[in-house]
Amino acid sequence: MKMNEEKWTIAGGLCVLLAVLAMASGCGKTQAEPHGAPAAEKSGEEPCHDHGCGGEEAAASSASLEERVAEKCEHDVPIYQCDECRYEVGLVKVAASLLKKEDGGGLVRTQAAALTPVSATLPATGEVALNENAAVHISPRVAGIIESVSADIGARVKAGDTLLTLASVELGRALAEYERNRTLSELSEKIFARETKLRDQKVGSEQEAIDAQMTFEQHKAELKASEQTLHVLGLTEEDLTGMRESSHGVGANLLPVRAPVAGTIIEKHAAAGEMAEPGKDLMLLCDLTTVWVWANVHSRDLARLLEAEKRGPVTVEISVAAFPGRPFKGTLDYVGATMNEQTRTIKVRATVQNPDLELRPGMFCEAAIFLSNGQAEEVLALPQAAVLSDEGQSFVFKHWKDDFFVRQDVRKGREFFGMVEILEGLQAGEAVVTDGAFLLKSDVLREKMGAGCAD
Repeated sequence: MKMNEEKWTIAGGLCVLLAVLAMASGCGKTQAEPHGAPAAEKSGEEPCHDHGCGGEEAAASSASLEERVAEKCEHDVPIYQCDECRYEVGLVKVAASLLKKEDGGGLVRTQAAALTPVSATLPATGEVALNENAAVHISPRVAGIIESVSADIGARVKAGDTLLTLASVELGRALAEYERNRTLSELSEKIFARETKLRDQKVGSEQEAIDAQMTFEQHKAELKASEQTLHVLGLTEEDLTGMRESSHGVGANLLPVRAPVAGTIIEKHAAAGEMAEPGKDLMLLCDLTTVWVWANVHSRDLARLLEAEKRGPVTVEISVAAFPGRPFKGTLDYVGATMNEQTRTIKVRATVQNPDLELRPGMFCEAAIFLSNGQAEEVLALPQAAVLSDEGQSFVFKHWKDDFFVRQDVRKGREFFGMVEILEGLQAGEAVVTDGAFLLKSDVLREKMGAGCAD
């Protein structure tokens, strides 16, 4: 008998699929006239009792499950024992072979409804973007010819690494000016020292010593200005030291363009031999260990979001299709000052940690904005996959006894990250179907799907 029941369950599922294909192709049995009072009045028949519609809907829903399943069907057996009629009371028989075991296999998984600590969240959709506060546009500070490019797109560089070098005439002039001022400064320093010594020996005059000091201070100021110019152009103190010790390297009018921060080369528009000018972006360098997430919040949720922001930092968790089941944490740091007139939504921004560089700018994401600021509450909640819907009514499949599961209408509350709050219709501890619930729904709604072949 058990084997026959399992065969019927599998056959019933196949028939449901065949019925759907028949409806799509226009063959097979056509769907019956819609049920309801107007059809009954035209035909003179009694209102339909089989599908939860008609005159006795209220009476059927108020009756207990035991009373409903104890009634005999048209085949003169208790309705729960009838393979052809039990779906009329929302009852499904699930073979033991279909239930998932710990060692794998099976299509249907059950879970006991339980009080779950959750935080009130605001769901939103968004997109991962560059953290513009950590992005740098690499552009030359003087015009020149690109001599060499040291970093390619996608390269991770450290602060101070050379990205490319320029041959620049302007750099040559600045270096020549620096050398001239350095030489004059060193010479005037020696003259000042000599005049000071002669004055102390009463050989030289005080005025000559003062004139020598003024010349030295002037040359020293000019040297400092020319040195600062070279620093602005991109040369470091180490470059200047190396230039003083040797006539090679930087002194050959080559300007190294270095990375100001550590990060990844996102864009590259530089090639050897090209002319580079100030203001022309050659590379885009960004630190991707943090990213921005721009999400859209409906206007009806703005008051709750602003209230949560007043209480303290608002935590955000995002999920992306590339890493299912793995949340990335961040903090809300901006709520838009204007509303989009087309979508009636407000842009919000969160900075999300990305230490392993797994989030990529441009990814779409689902965001959960936590409004409780870390204060969790316990609610009766189920995974989203367990809660189904039919004509606006939410329901689950609750275990009745043995291998029977019954449709149980529920009233949903808030939605959390992957969970749904259950306000009415279910008690803690009752077992419900989570994975595979849609298979049971197909069975109890078989007539709506055109189950003529199951008769």
